[in-house]
Amino acid sequence: MLRRDDSRYNQTYLKLLGVDLVTVPSNNHASPTGSLPFIIPALSGTDSTILDIVRPVPSHKIQEWATKNRITSRTEPDSMRFEAYLSLLDHRIRSAWLHTLYLSGPNFDAVARPLYVTPTTSSPPARLALTHNLKSAALEELTKASTSSVIDLNALYRESDNAFAALSELLGDDAWFFGEAEPGLFDAGVFAYTHLLCDKDMGWKEDEERLGRGLREGKCENLVEHEKRIFEKCYQ
Repeated sequence: MLRRDDSRYNQTYLKLLGVDLVTVPSNNHASPTGSLPFIIPALSGTDSTILDIVRPVPSHKIQEWATKNRITSRTEPDSMRFEAYLSLLDHRIRSAWLHTLYLSGPNFDAVARPLYVTPTTSSPPARLALTHNLKSAALEELTKASTSSVIDLNALYRESDNAFAALSELLGDDAWFFGEAEPGLFDAGVFAYTHLLCDKDMGWKEDEERLGRGLREGKCENLVEHEKRIFEKCYQ
């Protein structure tokens, strides 16, 4: 069982490995690390009972768990080149994502609020507090990542555009990243962003669609095709 927030990152990775999973709503208090998502492995063996101890697996150890349990023998490249491209996802694109989802008023009301606030509680004061917490957490993370106390939005989105362009160049004409025969953790990480940005049903506000412009303007068409391949492989 996979307990998670709305991110498809780890969910997609497990689906790529052929792991049967069920997603359920959860919260940070249920997580062993205080953050989402995490997985609770299914009991294995005919003698397993509900009294057996199943240790939750935090998100940063899901790949390690999959390898240890022989679900996959593949490991991502251990190189400076791989880490450099991974940092594009973890920093440049993620920073722009945080602003787009939480700090853009129209997008927060259209996307984040229906996903994270409205289903959580019907209490207006509680909703107000949760909204404040989500926005404050996003702003704090962006401020920590910035060299200035003022966030330069033009630079923020320019760097995210450059990051997507670099990922597009990395993928080239290959089906999967780093020329692998099958998609892996990095492919799932890219899909986690491209799918949500390309999904018209998310309800993004047109005037606020600064993140992922290259995806929509045809400048990163191979990333769009990559998103379609992952979606067909995992969700259709």
